[in-house]
Amino acid sequence: MKKKLLSFAFFFLLFVPFLQGCGTVAGGIAVRELNQLNVVMITGVDYDPKHKKFILSIQSLKPAKEKNVAISPESAYTARATGDTIMEASKNLRAQTSGKLVWFHSKVIILGETLVKQKVLKEVVDFFARNREIRYSSWILVANGTAEDIVTAEPNGESTMGEELVGIINNQAEWGRTAVVMLRELINSYASPYEGFVTGRVHKYLSKDKEKQIIAITGASVIRNQTLVTDLSREEVRTLHFLNKTIQQEPEIVFSVPLNEAGSNRRSTAVQIKIKDRKKSSITNGVPKIDVQLSLDATVLESGASPDFNKEVTVAKLKKRLEERIQRDIRTLLHKMQKEKKVDIFEFNSLIHRQHKRYWHEHRKEWDTIYPNIPVHVSITWNTFRTGLINQVKKGEQS
Repeated sequence: MKKKLLSFAFFFLLFVPFLQGCGTVAGGIAVRELNQLNVVMITGVDYDPKHKKFILSIQSLKPAKEKNVAISPESAYTARATGDTIMEASKNLRAQTSGKLVWFHSKVIILGETLVKQKVLKEVVDFFARNREIRYSSWILVANGTAEDIVTAEPNGESTMGEELVGIINNQAEWGRTAVVMLRELINSYASPYEGFVTGRVHKYLSKDKEKQIIAITGASVIRNQTLVTDLSREEVRTLHFLNKTIQQEPEIVFSVPLNEAGSNRRSTAVQIKIKDRKKSSITNGVPKIDVQLSLDATVLESGASPDFNKEVTVAKLKKRLEERIQRDIRTLLHKMQKEKKVDIFEFNSLIHRQHKRYWHEHRKEWDTIYPNIPVHVSITWNTFRTGLINQVKKGEQS
C-alpha cells in the first residue's frame, strides 16, 4: 500500500510544473467562469462604402451568477466596432468588452441594406461559414436601413432583441408573408450561380403616436451575385410560397376575397389555405417547361357576406374567386422575376437538373437566357374545402 502511495506522489510531483502554466497569465490551474463570458445573442453587419469599412454590432448577455434567475434587459450589452475585414472588426470588439465573446448561442444575423448593395457579401459569407462558433442554424435577415439600428433597438416583449426576433420568426408559418431562412441555406444558395437567395426583411417603425418603436419582419429581399436585386412585398412572398417551399413549416396562407357583386371589402370572406405542391419539368423541342400542380386545403375563417355555404353554387363561386386571385398573383410574380429581374427564386434550375440531367449539363451555361423564357403552367385542385362550424351546426339542426 505504501509503495502505491509513494508512486502516486512521485508522478503527481512530476507533473506539477506542467500544470502551473495552464489557465491564466499568472499560472496555475484555472477555468474561465460563466460570469466572465459575454454570450452574443444577435449579430449585425453593415458596410461603410466611403471608408470601405465593415461595421460589426452585437448584443450580448452576461450569464447569471445564480441558478433559475430570469434574464433582465439590464444584463444585455451592445457594442460596435469597425475594421477592414469582418474578422478585424470582431477582434476590435474585444477592446470594449471585459468578458470573452462567444458566438455559440447567436441565433440571428442581420445584414445591413447598404452591405447587400455593395457586392461585399462574399466576405460576409466566408466569415460566417469559416467561424466554428457560428451556428449554421442562425437566422438571416436583411435590415431596412442599418443592421445596427435593429441590434440596438429596444425589444417590445422580450428581454433582448435576439429573443424578440426569434419569436417573430417562429410565427412566420402562421402568417405566410415573410420567408426567413438559415445560414446554411444562404451558404448553399450563395454558392449556386444559377439562382437567387430570398430571406426576410426586418423593419423598425414608429407607432402612430410616435412614442414607441416597433420591430417587424415583413416581406423579403432577393440577393444574387453578392448584391441586392429587388425586394418582395408581403403579398409577393405569400405568392412565392405557392411556387417554392422557402421555410420548413408549411405556411398558412390567408386570402380575403369578395363574394358579393359589389366587391365591398367589408363583405369579404377570409379563407386559410395550406399548400401541397408538385412541380414537374419537361423538355419540348429543346425548350424546358414547368408544370406546377397545386393541391390545396382550405378553411373558411370568417365571412361578412353571410353566404349560404349549404349551396354548392356558393362554394364553387368562392373557389373560382380564389383560383383567379392565386393565378393572377402567380403570373405577376413570374413576370417580375423572369422577365424583369431575370432571377430564379423558384429553384427551376434544381428541378431541371434533377429531372433532365443530360439537358442540364449541355445547357447550364445558357441558363441566364433560358430561364426568362420558360413557360410555367399552374393547375389548382382542392383537396379539402371546409366551410366552417356555423354551416355544420345548421346541418345538424336540419337533420
